[in-house]
Amino acid sequence: MNVIHVFLCIAMFWLLSVVPLEATVSGPCSDCHTIHNSQGGSSLNLDGSAAPNPALTRGTCIGCHAQGGAKIVNVNGNPFPQVMHGDSLDLAGGNFAYIYGDKGSGAADAKGHNVIDLGPADAVLTGPPGSWHGTPYNSKLTCAGFMGCHGNPYTEDPFASISGAHHGRDSVLTGETVGTSYRFLKGVVGLEAPDWQNRDSEHHNEYHGHTAMVDADCEGCHSFRPGSSGVADMSISDLCVRCHSHFHEMDTEGNGVWLRHPSDILIPDSAEYSNFTAYNVDAPVGRVTVPTSASSSVTPGTDVVVCISCHVSHGSDHADLLRWDYAQMIAGGGSNENGCFICHTVKDE
Repeated sequence: MNVIHVFLCIAMFWLLSVVPLEATVSGPCSDCHTIHNSQGGSSLNLDGSAAPNPALTRGTCIGCHAQGGAKIVNVNGNPFPQVMHGDSLDLAGGNFAYIYGDKGSGAADAKGHNVIDLGPADAVLTGPPGSWHGTPYNSKLTCAGFMGCHGNPYTEDPFASISGAHHGRDSVLTGETVGTSYRFLKGVVGLEAPDWQNRDSEHHNEYHGHTAMVDADCEGCHSFRPGSSGVADMSISDLCVRCHSHFHEMDTEGNGVWLRHPSDILIPDSAEYSNFTAYNVDAPVGRVTVPTSASSSVTPGTDVVVCISCHVSHGSDHADLLRWDYAQMIAGGGSNENGCFICHTVKDE
């Protein structure tokens, strides 16, 4: 019996030693951190800059994730997804490079979110379209923190707002912490594609949606418990509400006719919408219950229209961060299964 116990203990030790614990980042600390930011008289920052960074890191958000080359950069075997790059294909969140003309049909502020980490403020807008707040803050948009999307929105400093998230165990995304939230968007849940890409109907992110638009008033963001995310119900669209609140008001439906395109409502299971049954990465849908693996199907009457069904998060080659050229959506113009007609399946005929 003792021999059996010893054998079992050895087996368990071996299994635990070779099966890694689920963590966002693993590997040598020196891949991401530097003690003095100097080696052989040269900076160790990933972007080549000389200034030291908070938390002894080798880069800021942009220094690590906007290096301009491939869409995924490998540092000693660790993949770094890029939000600004020149690769032919983009990751699921889009690409800031379109704003500055580094990729696509030409530079335009309207093609993306104008974060101060990357470049100047929007030359036209003084705040987010549909903003609840009247105070201009076009020159303050950051990657994370109080004026950003990622991290804890109740922490002003962008770096501090994501503190510890890269080291958090994220096998289950509960939204309770930054590290256990979808893509470090605190409070948001979803299923993350391991390669950050929506490649096809069987390999993509899964987004959470719900069946009633959030009330776009002060309480929609500020009536949460201390330490809360500031996001209602943890859907991807509720994150958008924080800045684009007027686009989500409950009074935008009159006499049965929508005054604005709805978001966070069920896809109807009747008429033309009933034909929308195959998942299309050009028009992602939200799931009321986030699945454990990517699904290749859409279920009208159960799945949800979300903000990012039509828009991308970072930037696209089309105005208003749209996934397609809105000017090319011609009703009655003949067979077209792209763009608006992915959902509105007969409007092209």
